[in-house]
Amino acid sequence: MGMTCAVVAAVGLLTTGCSAELTGGDTDMALPDIAAEPAAPVTGYDGLTGLPLSAYGTSQQEDILLFRTNEALVARCMNSLGYKNYSGRKKAQDDTKTKAEREAIRPADAWGYIGAGTAKRLGFHVAITPPVSKGPKGRELKDYNVCWDKADKQVPSPTGGKGWKLTQDLFGRSFQKAASDSRVVAARKSWSSCMGEAGHPADDPQKLSEGFMSAKKTTPKEIAAATADEKCTRSSNLAGVYFAVLTGYQKQLISANTEVLTGYKKQVQEQVDRAEQLLAASDTA
Repeated sequence: MGMTCAVVAAVGLLTTGCSAELTGGDTDMALPDIAAEPAAPVTGYDGLTGLPLSAYGTSQQEDILLFRTNEALVARCMNSLGYKNYSGRKKAQDDTKTKAEREAIRPADAWGYIGAGTAKRLGFHVAITPPVSKGPKGRELKDYNVCWDKADKQVPSPTGGKGWKLTQDLFGRSFQKAASDSRVVAARKSWSSCMGEAGHPADDPQKLSEGFMSAKKTTPKEIAAATADEKCTRSSNLAGVYFAVLTGYQKQLISANTEVLTGYKKQVQEQVDRAEQLLAASDTA
């Protein structure tokens, strides 16, 4: 699970149950120590990708390497089948992101809202729609699928194995523990009081943002609520406390599951090394 998946994890694992294979129960976990005034991450994206568990998996640069390797292998296969003009899909996005781009990826969630610019411009409607490209059809699609399967087998992913599943479960447990931590609860109450004073009563930041998502477009009311959310997140330091607490729990979980996680990290590195070799061979072919 790479850094990009860490962002997804925040969406899908907030209520994930814990696997029976996890080492150490919740009763074994101590309240992690945090700074008196923990600094909030610059953006929600930075906060998620900077989490200890995000180090287990591929980095964003490695995700791009794997994408380019797969595309090169598919292109070579398609060319061998007679599709001489096939050169693959558009290259993967660049590995660098501006602050505004990072801000818009995941600004609002259980930690409140990080990103004044995005709040004023998009409110909570920040979902990024991937560009739609024309794909192969008919016989070409069948051949493409064959080439894709061949490429996938050359760089087998550890995704779905014991280490990957454990990482998913650990993410889920850390989110659950952080949500119920007394420091986070207190910061969330402070945030809620601030939101009430601003004229946007709310008890939970995530539910607040989700309440606007049924609308197709951003409304002035949503902009006002998101802007107030961002200000209250800062005044309550909800994001700072949340990510500090979350980091503390993840460190404990990693310490209790080091053996499997270390093995998973080794598998990921082998996958990346294999991809580098194949891509280099493809470039010189």
